[in-house]
Amino acid sequence: MARGNASVPAMEMTKWFDTNYHFIVPELGPDVKFTYASHKAVNEYKEAKALGVDTVPVLVGPFTFLSLSKPAKGVEKTFPKLSLLDKILPVYKEVIADLKAAGASAIQFDEPVLVMDLESHQLEAFANAYSELESSLAGLHVIIETYFADVPQEAYKTLTSLNAVSGFGFDLVRGAKTLDLIKGGFPAGKFLYAGVVDGRNIWA
Repeated sequence: MARGNASVPAMEMTKWFDTNYHFIVPELGPDVKFTYASHKAVNEYKEAKALGVDTVPVLVGPFTFLSLSKPAKGVEKTFPKLSLLDKILPVYKEVIADLKAAGASAIQFDEPVLVMDLESHQLEAFANAYSELESSLAGLHVIIETYFADVPQEAYKTLTSLNAVSGFGFDLVRGAKTLDLIKGGFPAGKFLYAGVVDGRNIWA
């Protein structure tokens, strides 16, 4: 996917937000079929646990995964990528179930797309996705992390109102406005994860 070959071109690589890190852009369409193909997250959790280290597995959240993808070749550029949430969430449920069975007590989803200017229907899709995952996440300490910028007020309200989530992480290096939102109201009984390391500093 990263390099291509004689018959298949390499997939697009683009910057991870405004950092110098890059990611391979998923190419999706209405006929895509998601499958639980890689067990990397579960295998690495088990490997660490066998060494006596209880880690917090981190997954790119479904909302960010779909939002940062692009229509595949031949698919209309206006294809609504978030329409695929119903197809991808069952795979997330499988991964969560495996992590719970392996003994994980906490799980983190990275949803940095929440720092972007989102429309109300996008925020609604985000909230609905985690409502759908709620029963699968029962019994886990669930963290959602955002980073690299301020979280807009509506996204902050949507995020911090999620029932299934017990902790929220924000970038407080580039998030002075987010800090004001936190001071103005943070849900009782929830955990705040303060991002105080510069995510753009490769030496940090």
